[in-house]
Parts: sequence; C-alpha cells; structure tokens
Amino acid sequence: MAAEPEMVALAAVAAGGLLGMLLGLAAGRRVTRRHAAPGTALHEPAFHEPEIGERLEMALEATGAAVWDADLLGGTCWWSDTFPRILGYRARPPMPPDFWERRLHPDDRERVLAHIASHLAGETTSYAYSYRLRHEGGGWVWIAAKGRAFRDETGRAVRYAGIMTDITETRRQEERLRASEERLLKIMEAAPIAVNVTTRDGRWLFCNAQSVRLMGRSRSELMRTPVADLYADPAERDALIARFDREGPFRNAEIRFRRPDGSFVWVLSSWNSIELDGEPALLTWLYDITDRKATESAMVQAREEAERALADLREAQESLIQAETMASLGQLVAGVAHEINTPIGIGLTAASHIGEQAQNLRDRFTGNTLRRSEFLEFMDGLGESSRLLMANIDRAASLVQSFKQVAVDQSSGDRRVFELGSYIRELLFSLRPRLKRTNLKVAVECDDELTMDSFPGALGQVLTNLVINAVVHAYGDGDRTGDRPAGRIRITAQPNGAERVRIDFIDDGAGIAPEHLPKVFDPFFTTKRGQGGSGLGLHIVFNTVTGPLGGTVSVQSWPGQGTRFTILLPREAPAIHPMQAKEPALT
Repeated sequence: MAAEPEMVALAAVAAGGLLGMLLGLAAGRRVTRRHAAPGTALHEPAFHEPEIGERLEMALEATGAAVWDADLLGGTCWWSDTFPRILGYRARPPMPPDFWERRLHPDDRERVLAHIASHLAGETTSYAYSYRLRHEGGGWVWIAAKGRAFRDETGRAVRYAGIMTDITETRRQEERLRASEERLLKIMEAAPIAVNVTTRDGRWLFCNAQSVRLMGRSRSELMRTPVADLYADPAERDALIARFDREGPFRNAEIRFRRPDGSFVWVLSSWNSIELDGEPALLTWLYDITDRKATESAMVQAREEAERALADLREAQESLIQAETMASLGQLVAGVAHEINTPIGIGLTAASHIGEQAQNLRDRFTGNTLRRSEFLEFMDGLGESSRLLMANIDRAASLVQSFKQVAVDQSSGDRRVFELGSYIRELLFSLRPRLKRTNLKVAVECDDELTMDSFPGALGQVLTNLVINAVVHAYGDGDRTGDRPAGRIRITAQPNGAERVRIDFIDDGAGIAPEHLPKVFDPFFTTKRGQGGSGLGLHIVFNTVTGPLGGTVSVQSWPGQGTRFTILLPREAPAIHPMQAKEPALT
C-alpha cells in the first residue's frame, strides 16, 4: 500500500480494533524503512515484515473488510487494496475522490450522505450504517461501515477514517430469514388452528388470528388476559401443565374455554415446548370442536329420546301383545262356553224330563191309578233320558277338560313334559267352535309317543295364532264354495334329529304375495287393516318361537296354492330365554 504513516494511524484509531492497529503498524514500518538514512541500523521486529503484511492482507480478505482514510482539507481519500476487490475488481482501478460516492445505490444515497454530514458537523461522536455499492459485475454489494471524524483544536473535522465490511451474504441470509419468518407468520395467521405461545406462568408471547376468533376477544385484549382466566375451569390448565411435565408433548386433550359472552368453546389442545427470543415457553395448538361437541350432545339427547320412545313402544307393544293373547283366550272361552252350553242344555232338559216323569209316577202311585204299562213306559223313558244325560255330561266334561288344560297352559306359561300329538289335538278340540263356522278340515299327523319338555302354553299360542291366521287370511274367514270344504290344513310333527322337533303347518289357501312375504313377522303388518286385523298374530308367533321356545320359524308361500310355516324346536326348551333373532327366516 502507498500511504503516509499518520494516515494509516488515523485509520487504525477509527477502526478501534486489532485489525486497524495491525494495519497501521505494518504500513508505518514500511514507510519508516523507506525514509531511513543509508546504513542506519533499525531494530528488527519480532515478525518478518513480509509475513506481517501477508497476514494483514489475509485478515482483511477473510473478514471481507476494507479500510479508508479521507483527508477533508486536501480532498483526497485512501482505500485499502481489499476495497476494490470487494467491488469485483481483480486489479486496483483508478480511484478518484468521488469513486465511492458514484457507486452508492440511489435509494441509499440521500440517507448515507446525510448521516455522514451530520457526523462531520459534530452532531454525533461516531457513525455506523449500512448501504449498497454497485458491483463491477452488476448487482449490488451490501456494506457495513463504522468510523469517526478527527478534529483540530477548533473542533473542525479535518479527516475521517473507518472500516467497511462486506455483509452481502449476511443480508441475504437475513432477508431469507425475514422472508421465511413472514411466510411462516402468514401461514400461522391463515391457519384454521389456533397457535399460541405462552409462558408457564400464563403470559402471552404470541397468538394467531384463529386464537383471536376462537376466544372472542381482540388481539390486544387477549394478550393482556392471563391464560388461566380463559379456561372454563382454571384448574384444568394446572392439570395440563402437570401432564406435560409428566408425559412430555401430548395431543388432543379436550378442553373448554369461556368467551366474554359466557358461552363455551370446546377445543382439542396439543402441547409442546419452544424457545422464543431466548425464553422457554409452551407451544399449544387449539382445534375448535364446538360444533362436534354440540352434535355429539344432540346425538346423545336424540339417542336418549329414541331409547325412551323405544321403551315406550316396547311397553305399548307388550301391552298389545298381552291384549291380543287375552283376546285370543277370550275367543277360546267364548267358543268353549257356547260349545258347552249345548250338552249342558240337553242334559238339563233330560234331567228336567226325568223329574217331571218321576212326579207324575208318584202321583199315580199314591192315587192307586198307576198301571203296569205306564210304569214300564216310565222305566223305558228313564233309561233313555239317563243315557242322553250321561252322553251330554261326558261331552261337556271333555270340553271342560280340554279347555282347562289349554287355558291353564296359555295363562300360566308353566313348563312341563307333555305328549306333542295329544296336546295338538286337545288344542284343536278347544278351537272347534271357531272352526265349526268354516268348512275347513284340520288333520294332525304326529306320533303320540313324541314328547317335549317345554312350554305348552307358548306352543298352544303359536298354533292358535297360525290357525286363526289361516282362517282369516288364507281362506277369507272360511268362506264356503258350494258344499265343498273351503280348504284343508295339515299339522305334521316329527323328530328332527335326536334333540329337535319339526312342526309343519301347511294350508292350501290363497298364499302370500311375494312383496308381503318378507314382512309377515313384522309387528302391526296386516293386509286386513280396518277389517279387524291387528298385525300382531304372526309377530307373536315369531317372538314366542324364538323366545321361550328357543327355536326358529320360517315361511314359504306359493300364491294361489298355499303356505307352509316350518317350526324347529328343541325337545327340551332352554332354561334361559335366548336373544330374539334379528330377522325372521324367510325361504
């Protein structure tokens, strides 16, 4: 470098650091050596002078720095060799006094020159600023400059010196960081999830726009509010902090916050730790689930209402089923009463006739007018009346016995061992008053030795409902066609393996329409709506077979040809009633 010793010393003082001092020392030594008298012995420094110069150049190159010294009185300026290299020159170019000013960025020019003028006028003790200089290869180089002015005894600035550092890459990194932070901030502001940074003691460090909307407060108000005051129950925050200390980061804790209007907002809260501006903090994400919780609450309420309605419906259904069962039993009672009335009436007439004839015989005997022929006639009439009386009493007794067994079975629901064939016949005998009004023939095919340990009342209810269903639906309530029977019903029962019984109820009536077949066991389904049909007959059949009897029932039908109900029952009914099947079997 070509420079005077005092100029370099000024540069060193302006830089205020080791780099400037070393630069001044090296330059001073070179100039001193150049002006020394020939033969003068000089004290050699600890380091060889070329090595020191190389190190200084390396230091300036490594730090991207350059040194300047301006003589304000002489109008000259000295620059270190690193300055043009910062600007992209391979060799040192001509550097007139305005070399630096002409390369200033237009946007920085006014600001920088005003800053320098203010310092030279004595308004500041030193200056530090950054600006851009035009690079020789195009573009701009960011420079950070530090320096100070040197004044004479009057306070006038006579020269100023300083150091410049290339901070282009630093500025680029800062710009990238700033742009990245701006992008991150925009993303966080636009995020549909509330993002918050708070201290453990409840101070706010950051919140995004979604937090403002979620809490129903302005940003400034929210940042002033202690975090614990936002919780519906402040103790919940203490519990979350304890969980965080115990488990570390966690996700999806359901928490309630209270808004200023008193309403609650439900969120899923996720926690983690973060350091913001050197301060440890808690990072929380809040996802609004208020609508979901409201929906869940509405669903729970709707489910409870549905369950109550279902319970009421089941209760009503049970009442209807019970009423239907009692109505069926009532019909049975009415039919049997009518049937018994005839033999009892005949027996009463026969007994009354015997009494009259006996009184007439007594009167004649006491009046000595009784003839042998009259006595014989009385004896003949007495025998005939006795036979008639016995026959009708036996008939009534049979009806009563049959009704008694069937009625007791249907009303008590007791379990007992019984012969299946004889029980079916007793049941049909009790139904004879109902069947007498039709031309239907009912045939039973069953081995009398086939026994069951089950609930005869429940089985009787099933068969009664099937008979009544056939009378009403398959044959139009037993309409006659001339003198021919309206139809024929067959009830067959046979073993199905060692432990089961198969009962087939077959009629040759009208059959069931295909579209109605899947619904015949549904409650309240009937094709006789408004004609006395309740829609519970076959539903009771299905529930009884799959319930206490522990079996299955299926139906087949051929329109115009008839219908078959197939019942599979265990010979020994289960001790605990099984769950009702979800769907009846239709084949």
